[in-house]
Amino acid sequence: MQKIKTFCSICSAFCGFEAEVEDNRVVAMTPDREHPMSRGFSCSKGRHFHHMLNSEHRVNDCRRRDDDQWQSIAKEQALDEVASRLRELIDAHGPECVAIYCGNGVTFKATTMPSIHAFMQGLGSHQVYSSLTIDQPAKIISAGRHGIWAAGGHSFESARVLILFGNNVLVSGLHGPGSIPGWQPGAIKEARKNGLKIIVVDPRCTETAQQADLHLPIRPGTDAVLLSGMINYILQNELEDSAFCAQFTEGLEELASHVSAFDLARTAAITGLDEALIREATEMFVQQGRGTASSATGPDMAPHGNLTEHLLGSLNTLCGRHNRAGERVAGSLLTPDFPPMEAVVPWDFLPEKLNPSANTQRSRVRGAHQLFGEMPTATLAEEILTPGEGQIRALIVMGGNPALSVPDREQITRALEHLELCVCIDGRLSETAEHADVFLPASYGLEKVDMTVFNDIFWGHPFHQVSRPVVEPPGDATDEYLYLAALADRLGTAMQFPGGAMDTAQPPSPMELLDLVFPPGSTRVTPAEIASHPTGHIFEQYSALEVIPAMEGMEDRLRFMPQGVAEEFERLQRDLAAGSADDGYLLICRRNPHVYNSMCHEFPQAPTDNALFANPENMANAGLNDGQRVVVRSQHGEIEATLREDATLRDGVVAISHGFGGKSGGVSVNSLLDTSDSTDNYTHIPRMSAVPVTLHAAT
Repeated sequence: MQKIKTFCSICSAFCGFEAEVEDNRVVAMTPDREHPMSRGFSCSKGRHFHHMLNSEHRVNDCRRRDDDQWQSIAKEQALDEVASRLRELIDAHGPECVAIYCGNGVTFKATTMPSIHAFMQGLGSHQVYSSLTIDQPAKIISAGRHGIWAAGGHSFESARVLILFGNNVLVSGLHGPGSIPGWQPGAIKEARKNGLKIIVVDPRCTETAQQADLHLPIRPGTDAVLLSGMINYILQNELEDSAFCAQFTEGLEELASHVSAFDLARTAAITGLDEALIREATEMFVQQGRGTASSATGPDMAPHGNLTEHLLGSLNTLCGRHNRAGERVAGSLLTPDFPPMEAVVPWDFLPEKLNPSANTQRSRVRGAHQLFGEMPTATLAEEILTPGEGQIRALIVMGGNPALSVPDREQITRALEHLELCVCIDGRLSETAEHADVFLPASYGLEKVDMTVFNDIFWGHPFHQVSRPVVEPPGDATDEYLYLAALADRLGTAMQFPGGAMDTAQPPSPMELLDLVFPPGSTRVTPAEIASHPTGHIFEQYSALEVIPAMEGMEDRLRFMPQGVAEEFERLQRDLAAGSADDGYLLICRRNPHVYNSMCHEFPQAPTDNALFANPENMANAGLNDGQRVVVRSQHGEIEATLREDATLRDGVVAISHGFGGKSGGVSVNSLLDTSDSTDNYTHIPRMSAVPVTLHAAT
């Protein structure tokens, strides 16, 4: 038995592990107590990671569909046939008829996402889609509109207060700058002993809310109203950091005018919260001095997510929750070696993916905006189904399962069936693969080189880790970037990276590819230096960089009222004036601790059903019982689910998990969701939480 240090790459927490290997097979995953970041913590998914590699459902050979049956074919033949069909379609309809959809199976991988963008740029197509734009696009939109502080926000370690909108880090590894670390949620206990105050805003008294000082059981979909009321209260009582706002911001008077409509009484009435509780939470956040406000998935999936995220950033800025000259902060490792500054990152210097002026492509069917170098997934099905120039005819799906993850299941199913070519690169025959023409088996984490790239700005410490393969991939299973290189070579297209072009005929090793992604001089530490520490390493020389005053000419300001925010306030007011039906429930999303969206359903502890949870009093009043089958009906569709009691849910709220249906068991919530039901003028993310529904006993 051999034990090899590695990390889990299922989600972005990247918890450290020791993989126990016998005969090229991972037989156990043990949390690494010596890991500098996770320090022995892991969730159940990481401890069962090896079941993904060893699953009986895994497919390790290349396949082509013939007469609705899968036939095994040689890898080179499969690539030849895919490239030939792509060439035919491109020659007939142009390169933008080809699209790629990426799911969580690849979005955190160090080499895959850069390779996807390089492949598509070489092809001449902007049609890159991912789960990002149906998950939390508002966070990217907010950063691009409000601005980025060059010295970062207050760290979790230095915080005296946190306000968490929907964050449930004790179940989900999601984390944001300054919030409870997903790789070490137990840090919350020590921080509480040292005086940290925690405020949780959530319709459910979650596991995290149960450890909070204050829990605000908000009515779903009203987060923007609560934030408006809090900001208005701060301004009315002159509690803001006026010196910081005067020097580094613009548009405060206009923001004050918009939030003035939300006094505490109106805010309380709309959000369903006690007025005194809102006042207490606001004063606690202000008076503690250091800390941050952050959010998770729920508020972004609910109506007015863009406004909610903008107001979260504005709340932090209003209270001056940004590091100042003379303070010490940790430096990220994969950015240039510039000192942190007491300044706004100049708008012209924003990274291309975050800069709105660089994301110029628009959907041809609804005018939705490109974001983070990707097209909006809410329009993917329409882009496939709508005839005309630019119609998507070929789709490559990598590490994703749009058949289960994209809203409006009936529409995305029709779209997948309508494609002239669908290629799935995955480790198993997912629900999406059932609509594919060709299947190419992918290697999983633990079978490839990977690096914790995604967390560069989130760690809060100058840490990274490179993992080496702990076992060899079985059969034809291949790293995704090698498939893209092989297709590019056959198509005669280039794959360009910051460090130069890839030789697609002789693709680089993963470490060589990391050098192309992060060429010498572009980072504080090279990938090779990180890899020289097999268990990961905190580069102490970057742990306490001094924030320096702004350099001459750095006079850009954080924007309280950038383009689009006034219109979002107007939309919010119109929606509030229109009211909503009171004869049903509001459906919210809910994390399941044993699966990760549509992944991990082959793990031993994974549930085979996703129940609908409701407040017991609501159930009793409606004459419904625990364990009963109910029909859940929205304006768009209906599903049938098993009803379960959950006393942690506020009155009038029901909850169900996304990512189920088909082979994973349970039902797909996407049958209830309408891609045209959106308050977002950028990516058109549909309402995926705070969805009005009714419940009826199933017959």
